[in-house]
Amino acid sequence: MQNSNTEGVIILIVLIAIVFFLPKGSSDSTSNFFSGNKNSNSSQSNTGGTVKPDSLYAKNISISTGNASYAKQSYEEYITINNRGRENIDITNWQLRNGKDQRAYDLNGSLRYFAADIAIIPKATLFISPTGFNNFQNVVLKPGEKAIITTGNIGSQLPYKIVSFKENICSGYIENLPEYKFTPALTHNCPRPANEIGVTSLDTECRKFIEKMSSCHTPKFDTRDSEGNICSNCVDGKLLSSSCVAFIKNHFNYNSCIANHVNDPNFSSKTWRIFLNKGWEMWAKEYEIIKLFDQLGRLVIEKAY
Repeated sequence: MQNSNTEGVIILIVLIAIVFFLPKGSSDSTSNFFSGNKNSNSSQSNTGGTVKPDSLYAKNISISTGNASYAKQSYEEYITINNRGRENIDITNWQLRNGKDQRAYDLNGSLRYFAADIAIIPKATLFISPTGFNNFQNVVLKPGEKAIITTGNIGSQLPYKIVSFKENICSGYIENLPEYKFTPALTHNCPRPANEIGVTSLDTECRKFIEKMSSCHTPKFDTRDSEGNICSNCVDGKLLSSSCVAFIKNHFNYNSCIANHVNDPNFSSKTWRIFLNKGWEMWAKEYEIIKLFDQLGRLVIEKAY
């Protein structure tokens, strides 16, 4: 009995000594020792599953909601991904996800939840090929560049097959064709017709006509003249010389613009046009959450509206 009491006194003295000499700030460690460490390098969700850390790109990427809250058709609906950092960012195979799984739907008096819609950002081409044979590459956003992500696609595929591409100084020719409607519109930044090489060698009447031409305009040929008569050498109703008509046909349309300017240093713009090819709208009118994940499945950014 005496030995037992002695052992108890010794244990008590040891515990008092530990508490007395314990360094400042170590109380949490001691608490964790007895209660189990609640902090670790891997964060956990409320359900106990491991949550992946935010993407390394999180601080350099932003999202704009575009017309997502009010667009009525998938070929019109779009959001924008922006690179506001100082380095190139490859967004190919990144994943977009909506908040459908976080909204309750009333079905016959019962609240139901459905899986979120998911879309993968595809590869794209630097320009729409006039021949239809496009060379696809990764979508790399340079600093200050953006990608307009359209939920659907462009319905008309003639005269050019529209795929995901990067806008350029010739894109305005496609925008002005009646077969296409882009939302938002493609930029009109085509080379000035009067600046084309060879214009100064044309006859005076031809040069005057070209100087008045609008950029990104594809003229009409073999139309009627101002008096309504059939005119085989007319351009937009104006009678011109045969050499002038030939020059205009070879320089002022999308095909010719690509052939003559694809190697210009300012050919590409800072905007990619990406099509997800969905047949339905992806973003809700309200109570929506747009989530963007990188190629490793880590959350880059989310935007609610």
